[in-house]
Amino acid sequence: MKKQPRHFHLILLLAFATFGCDKPTSSVFSELQIRLAAQSPNQQHVGSVVVRFSEMAVRSSANSEYGTPGAVPHTIDLAELGGSETRILDVFSVAEGRYDAARLKLDGVTVTLTNGSQFSEVFSPPLSMEIVVQGSTPVVVERNRKADAVIDFDPMRSITLEGDTRQAHDITGFRFQPRARLVDLASSGQVSGTVKHDNGTPAVLRDDVPLPGYPVTLFQPGGTDSVTVRTNDAGRYSSFFMPAGSYAMYVPQTEATEAWSTENVEVTTASTTRQDIVLVRR
Repeated sequence: MKKQPRHFHLILLLAFATFGCDKPTSSVFSELQIRLAAQSPNQQHVGSVVVRFSEMAVRSSANSEYGTPGAVPHTIDLAELGGSETRILDVFSVAEGRYDAARLKLDGVTVTLTNGSQFSEVFSPPLSMEIVVQGSTPVVVERNRKADAVIDFDPMRSITLEGDTRQAHDITGFRFQPRARLVDLASSGQVSGTVKHDNGTPAVLRDDVPLPGYPVTLFQPGGTDSVTVRTNDAGRYSSFFMPAGSYAMYVPQTEATEAWSTENVEVTTASTTRQDIVLVRR
């Protein structure tokens, strides 16, 4: 039997290899990094809020299914986060596409008051607590690009103190109802400015008085999500991790100042929108 030359077999191998290259790749994976933030301050008398959770998974918008959860446990004091500070929770290998929610398994919460009193709640099987965090828009994961998202936790709305909350020593416990939102950092910006009152001379700006500790709330009309931040000692505020879009803003009435609100505050990607607030004295 006559043998085929070796170069004939090489040609066949190349032909099969070329044919295989025409077949589409079944799946292309990229990285999705999830961070935790807590830009809203804790309530009065609360020194720390330590959360402990053991699993997290992300949900695909395409099939509404969660991927394999990460199993690395985390213990984080939300009081140590603030402003734009974040902590990396996990990095997932996921297919390109859109992801609209994250699911966390919570193991426990410990609240420590400023006077040292401590209250804890533990969630263990079969009463484990799962938190599903969603955002106003999905997180976009592109091919061969690392996506970055943040879970912005709101301690003020999540923790309800029990007892007489006027004094720390009269607080008897807390109730926990987690409030958080998922934000794609690639399409988010921030809003910053000052809160002052006009000191009775509206036409003169240089004598406006900064107001510390004032709550500033931002929300998208028609939506259910809101973000509240407080001014610092210089009357300045910053709200981070805001998805691009149009927002309304609100400052409530106090004993010293009237309420204030505005609409159509535009937030654009990777930029800071300046919105100064001047309150009228009562």
